[in-house]
Amino acid sequence: MIDIPLNMSTVLIALLMAVLVLFSAYFSCSETAYTSMNSIRIKNLALEGQKNAEKALLNHENYEKLLATILVGNNIVNVAISTLGTMLFSELFGIAWGVIIATVFTATVILVFGEITPKTLGKRNADRYALKLAGSLHMVILILTPISWFFMKLTNLLSRGAKNDSAETPSFTEDELHLMIDEVMEEGALERSEGELVKSAMQLDEIKVSEMYTPRANITAVEMRTDAETLKKLFIESEYSRIPVYDGSLDRIIGIVYSKDFFFMYVEGREFTTEDIIRPVKFVPENTNIAVLLSDLQKSHIHIAIVLDSFGRTLGLVTMEDILEELVGDIWDERDEAGYPIHEEKDGSFTVMGEANIFDVMEKIGAEFNPGDFQDHSVSAFISHNMEGVPRRGDIVDAGGAKIVVRSMKSRRVKEARIFIVKKDVSSRKGQES
Repeated sequence: MIDIPLNMSTVLIALLMAVLVLFSAYFSCSETAYTSMNSIRIKNLALEGQKNAEKALLNHENYEKLLATILVGNNIVNVAISTLGTMLFSELFGIAWGVIIATVFTATVILVFGEITPKTLGKRNADRYALKLAGSLHMVILILTPISWFFMKLTNLLSRGAKNDSAETPSFTEDELHLMIDEVMEEGALERSEGELVKSAMQLDEIKVSEMYTPRANITAVEMRTDAETLKKLFIESEYSRIPVYDGSLDRIIGIVYSKDFFFMYVEGREFTTEDIIRPVKFVPENTNIAVLLSDLQKSHIHIAIVLDSFGRTLGLVTMEDILEELVGDIWDERDEAGYPIHEEKDGSFTVMGEANIFDVMEKIGAEFNPGDFQDHSVSAFISHNMEGVPRRGDIVDAGGAKIVVRSMKSRRVKEARIFIVKKDVSSRKGQES
């Protein structure tokens, strides 16, 4: 049996080593917590008056100084543990065995209790530990400032020629933000409808007016010298609340007539002409992105913009409602008719809305459907899933037992499609079997 001499100095060294291991755990947990913490969440807590949140933010904003302090403190503590361990075990077991035992023991203790365990805890509960350690860590930073300042200056001197991209690189790219929104939706912290709305808003500046305007041929407009009775009939038949006014041709649109202005004057029995109630209209080139147009329409309190080509000719028009539908999908009012999503044509094909559920459609028309790895539900999404790039009118998609043809588009979405059921060649199959 080994005789281990115990005295006051041995006990004190052992106690001091235990305290230093706690400090090592403290520094390791702090490093991982501040590396992994959600700065946006902590900033929100600071605005709400959460205790220590402001100090945690201050520590995080001075991350280079924080990291230098943590590394200096951790290394001092770990070296001290190793030194004291060598002294302790050399006294207990002699120099030869003491050095070996001290090396194995201190390495194990530092790794398990000073590194791996506290860093794991700091990673799993980064925000909580960042807040808990903020006050004490702030004091440690002040105490070790002279030492950390020296090492920071030395590091800057050695890395002077290195390029610093931190000022040029944004905190998040748009693609990264999309992924973050998807993750938040999967975690249940954000409703799917809310997440999709945010992503749609982010994509507004990528959509040009040329991708979504109502074409010239479909514009309902009125000549400026049109009489009141004709204009009244046009408002009633078209059910539009705003109608463009032109002088001679659609290439010379001069304004917009509002139904409320017209019927106010008409019901009052006043004498007026179309020119008397014309309001201004906005003109935009076809390459304008709709985010800019939306802002302009809001500032000018105008709901319709006329789209012009490079020669100043009228291509079409775009409304505030068209832009909002890019954000939230189709907007229905009391005059719109939400027709049944499936309409059988004379040739046996079926016309469906792009928003219709493709699984329900295929079941109702009796067509075999092979979705493959498609995980959405709408006809429009299925077509986009099977196309390279944005679908165009006339594009054809194979759905297994049916062919889907794009009939019309609205912006980047399929508005209407036609489905042709593929009939199997029974005679040729029988011939092969015989």
